Amino acid sequence: MNFTPFPTIETEHLLLRRITLDDTNDMFEMRKDPSMYEYLDTKVDKNPGETKAYISKMNHGIDEEKWIIWAIEHIQSNKVIGTICIWNLNEEEESGELGYGIIPDYQGQGLMKESLVSVIEYGFEVMKLKVLEAYTEENNEKSINLLETCEFVEVNRVDEAGDSTNRVYRMVVFRLLAE
Repeated sequence: MNFTPFPTIETEHLLLRRITLDDTNDMFEMRKDPSMYEYLDTKVDKNPGETKAYISKMNHGIDEEKWIIWAIEHIQSNKVIGTICIWNLNEEEESGELGYGIIPDYQGQGLMKESLVSVIEYGFEVMKLKVLEAYTEENNEKSINLLETCEFVEVNRVDEAGDSTNRVYRMVVFRLLAE
């Protein structure tokens, strides 16, 4: 899958675009917030340098066709308020896994659903994927509700041991099939 030129997606309230180093401040604000990682095994960024390294790593993965990740820019404020990606791409199974997050100030406004619906459409129509999966921690009710609203179906539950914590995450696996 070639992501050149990078696919920018515009919705009513959002611009999904490639993350750049110009986004470091907004991304650092998001990545230093522990509430963003309540249900994930991810360490918060301690400084903007760590955020720059993350942005570089994500862009390198795009260039190597390992994944695609979009910055979610709020059109009205021109602020990056989250990210959404398709990763764990499997060409044989024509599948990918979704990952997403949005800062607390913008949660509950339907913006993540707006992002997710566009990325699902991109995954099925442009990437020609047959299956999209999403793993979410069983206590993450907002994410579970979002996936169910977007017609994902629970197919499994798995335990995942944290790499950066001693916590075991009980993950609910959701799946959506292309029509």
